[in-house]
Amino acid sequence: MGQKKAQSIGIFDSGIGGFSILKKIHELAPDLNVYYIADNSFAPYGNKSKEQIVDRSLYIANELLKFDLDLIVVACNTATGMAIDTLREKIDIPFVGVEPFVNALSKHKWKEGDKGCVITTDLMSKSERFTRLIDRLDPNKHFSYVVTPNLASIIEDFFNTKNEQKLKLELEKELSFVKKHSYTHLILGCTHYPLIDSFIESVTGTITLSPCLYVANRTLSLLGRESQQVGAVNSSFQFAATTSDDVLRFVSKDFSNLP
Repeated sequence: MGQKKAQSIGIFDSGIGGFSILKKIHELAPDLNVYYIADNSFAPYGNKSKEQIVDRSLYIANELLKFDLDLIVVACNTATGMAIDTLREKIDIPFVGVEPFVNALSKHKWKEGDKGCVITTDLMSKSERFTRLIDRLDPNKHFSYVVTPNLASIIEDFFNTKNEQKLKLELEKELSFVKKHSYTHLILGCTHYPLIDSFIESVTGTITLSPCLYVANRTLSLLGRESQQVGAVNSSFQFAATTSDDVLRFVSKDFSNLP
């Protein structure tokens, strides 16, 4: 009997935000082969049009499909909201997306006095998919919905500079509405946001809720891996960042150095 082929997945985001999901996937299935594209040259996705996001997502997905993949994770809330339906229509491979608050509603034990707020990019807030999700799961508007237009860029900048003081000052400005409205919980509607969840909690005094673990579990489920099945453990994954000439150069990157 021949050796079973190692499973491989692709992941893409506008930058490093998808690392928040990648980390959870790696914790559950460290033997997976992973190809990750950070679409830096097109970032941020949150201020692009739907047509631009759809076209770009198709381009990136087809670049990933140059590898023998079992599944692609759209590790970006904005790209999920704008493009995942088209990706599923046009490309015959499973896609896993990120819904910003499905699991916050179904998994979190909400108590009397809790006050939740979903924070997203501008484009995500306008997506039909997101609007339908709100109508279906939160028809009585128990949650508030606030656009944090600069937050993803603030986070990318922080991981370039490692300047914690600057990060805290920018978070206080970007998230000033949180204390004003006495929110107790922030539902993180962009995969960049969980990368700094401890800073967000410290600055705002809230509890943050992230979909990352649930996305990782869904990924494993579609791969037929309901529980952890550790084989030969990889210590690296293949990473590429887009450039102005859109020539992708994949390099091996160490999981231990993820943000």
